[in-house]
Amino acid sequence: MTKNNLINVVKKEKISFISLQFITIGGEIKNVITPSRDLGEVLDKGCSFDGSSAGFVPVDKSDLILLPDPNSFCILPWGEEENRTARLICDVAGNDNKELDTDPRFTLKRVIKEMQDEFGHSWNFSLAPELEFYLLIKKGEKDYEPSDQAGYFSIPPKDLGDEFRKKLSRILDSLGIISQKNHHEVPKGKHEINFHYGNALEVADNTITYKQVVKYYASKEGLIATFMPKPFFGTYGTGMHIHLNLVDSSKGENLFYSKEEKYNLSEIGRHFLAGLLHHAKALAGITNPSVNSYKRLVPGWEAPVYISWGLFNRSALLRIPATSPENRRVEIRSPDASSNPYLAFAAILVAGLDGIRQKLELPPPINENIYAMSPEEKAKKGIKSLPGNLKEALESLEKDDVIIKSLGEELINKFLSLKWKEWEEFSVRVHPWELEKYLDV
Repeated sequence: MTKNNLINVVKKEKISFISLQFITIGGEIKNVITPSRDLGEVLDKGCSFDGSSAGFVPVDKSDLILLPDPNSFCILPWGEEENRTARLICDVAGNDNKELDTDPRFTLKRVIKEMQDEFGHSWNFSLAPELEFYLLIKKGEKDYEPSDQAGYFSIPPKDLGDEFRKKLSRILDSLGIISQKNHHEVPKGKHEINFHYGNALEVADNTITYKQVVKYYASKEGLIATFMPKPFFGTYGTGMHIHLNLVDSSKGENLFYSKEEKYNLSEIGRHFLAGLLHHAKALAGITNPSVNSYKRLVPGWEAPVYISWGLFNRSALLRIPATSPENRRVEIRSPDASSNPYLAFAAILVAGLDGIRQKLELPPPINENIYAMSPEEKAKKGIKSLPGNLKEALESLEKDDVIIKSLGEELINKFLSLKWKEWEEFSVRVHPWELEKYLDV
């Protein structure tokens, strides 16, 4: 969308304000609101802000600029009519108007461009995340419970979220986030709405908007929507499984598909999967970046623990879903929505491309239930485990020179500093389990 087209749409739709949104290194959505009358100037010059308060730069270099992406324009469906607001997602730049190396959105754009410069300008990284969430009722200051007692694919009246999900689907469609199937998940109060496959940057933008929409409309219903990886002990967590492949847009060709080769998986696809397995432990530090992430990654709750791949196998880290061969793709099952989608998608792409560059060999698939295997059986098949906690994941990330170099040392150092602080805070806190376990000892 050109500048003039955008200004004309804003006038036609009687937009009063523009929400200039960006995402922090830690994955938090931020915004500054400007009157729509200033849109032309903002598109030309950007909008200045204090980048140190958002964690991008030190205080002595705090003057940064938000550069709106006109293609991210959408009209927000909430708020008073006289305050009608549209959203533009921004890249973060220095005061020289050059995009900032520590901006997650710019990092994803750069990694995609580097792929295209190396392998072909028609190559695209396409994906679709499955964003699960719980709807909760607050019962006390720190007491929450699921909003219904329904189970997998339940129907009303047991599924109390049925109408809410339909409402969200319509709203997401109005924002250009084309919803697909939605349903109640296995545990009480857990839901899922899928949206359309697309290029990585577009899908990352859609992911942050999706989370904002779900949380906003849940609050309007007197509910709390959470994407927390493991809000309750003894039941299923919430993941962000990601379906992905590489596409040659000039030919309309799925680069993971081969009619002749085994599993209908091309050489490019096999190397890409091998790269994901090779970098799996370091990837966890970015795709599962919270202390709580590792309460989900435990055996028995359909969350991946073991570094492996398989056909249709939900106990494996990487799964080839049962689809038509032409739609051949891989599902990486470890990520969760506490991750920054721009960094998660960029790191996944970096790992896969490294597999292609190095021509890494893909091991044989594991098509048995890995959870049921003995330690000896897993050792015999060479199946290793993902990190068991955030500390192990961050240590693995610190050792992965490929991911660090590709995403940028400055960005990764800031990310690691943020996450090590979280780990230290967790480590010194006294938790309810400790009181229950040790108080009377």
